[in-house]
Amino acid sequence: MIDIETLSVGMKVRYQPDHYGDEEWENGIVKEIRDNNRTGVWVVYNCAGNWNNYQGYTGALTSLQDLKLHWMVK
Repeated sequence: MIDIETLSVGMKVRYQPDHYGDEEWENGIVKEIRDNNRTGVWVVYNCAGNWNNYQGYTGALTSLQDLKLHWMVK
């Protein structure tokens, strides 16, 4: 599990919960970190490859236990 203090807006992360295999993940960018939520952050996963404008897309609340640092490439 990622420690929320190590995250910042704009950081590249990947969603890889325990039920995914080692070859499954979804890359994303941290969009928002709210002080009142210490167990999850909002992450943009699909922005049609328009990663430079990720702030214009809807983020999904994602549990810290399902996130890992950095992107993976298939």
